[in-house]
Amino acid sequence: MALVSMDEELLIAHAAGVLSAPMRLLIETYAAIRDDVAVALDVAEIAAVAFFESEPADAMADDAVDVALALVEAVESGAGEAAGLKSPTPAHVAQRAGTALDELLDLPHPVRERALAAGGQWRFAAPGVRRIELSVEGGAKAELLRIEPGHGSPTHTHEGNEFTLVLAGAFADGINRYGRGDLCTAGAETTHRPIAEPGETCFALAVTDGSLKFTGALGAVQRLFGG
Repeated sequence: MALVSMDEELLIAHAAGVLSAPMRLLIETYAAIRDDVAVALDVAEIAAVAFFESEPADAMADDAVDVALALVEAVESGAGEAAGLKSPTPAHVAQRAGTALDELLDLPHPVRERALAAGGQWRFAAPGVRRIELSVEGGAKAELLRIEPGHGSPTHTHEGNEFTLVLAGAFADGINRYGRGDLCTAGAETTHRPIAEPGETCFALAVTDGSLKFTGALGAVQRLFGG
């Protein structure tokens, strides 16, 4: 459980506010379930504050205070980007999701809030695998995965980077085993097949910045259709 998969530069980038929304969600969720990551993130934020305080200050625009107050009012009234993040009422979600709501409520709060804001509706991804799209920005995407024991993804590699954080249960990909709080990082050089272990249903937060590239017969079909 040592912190070896989260690059220090990513933590500093998060503190500086320059990461995409999917990557911010990944790091905030990682910190919510791992005390060592939370400490490392706090250190990165202190370092970022110290850096910015050492930089020469730019002159503030004459209307800066008015602009800031207008932004606060917009957020509080549900306007703009914040409007899309409002959670449905518990009764509404419970009516649509039934017992699936309990599963979402057991997840770490950053993911739980996003999943409820997205409506809490699971969609088919593969046999035994369901997903909820949580966040998309630029070329990055964050999804919540629900993987039944013995199921998972076909063998694949990646066009970009893939970060998979286990929230509950466990999976193995032929390279390593990942349990709750473990982060699997994969890139173009990685070929693996993540499969949930027997027993508990596996929940994972997956963040990608490129498409998966399947191998074998499925890869041939993907290439045929231009994937």
